[in-house]
Amino acid sequence: MGRANEGFIRRHIQKAQTTIEGEDQLLAYVARLRLSECAEILAASPIGLPSLAAKRDECRVEAGEERGFEEVIRTWTLHVLSGLEGG
Repeated sequence: MGRANEGFIRRHIQKAQTTIEGEDQLLAYVARLRLSECAEILAASPIGLPSLAAKRDECRVEAGEERGFEEVIRTWTLHVLSGLEGG
């Protein structure tokens, strides 16, 4: 991941940490983002689309029911941010 992309994503993680308290701060932060902001995070991510698509099971609500496009994008964004938060 390039330095600019890493800095961009880390700024989002820091903003989540400073503006939202609690155990689910990244979840709450991603829920507040515009879909275009999620797309920017995904575009800057070192995690490629094939890896994210493999997480499709997390996008299911229950058997035979799947989440909509926006919910999938938010799930992927949360995965990217939480995966980089500790590293």
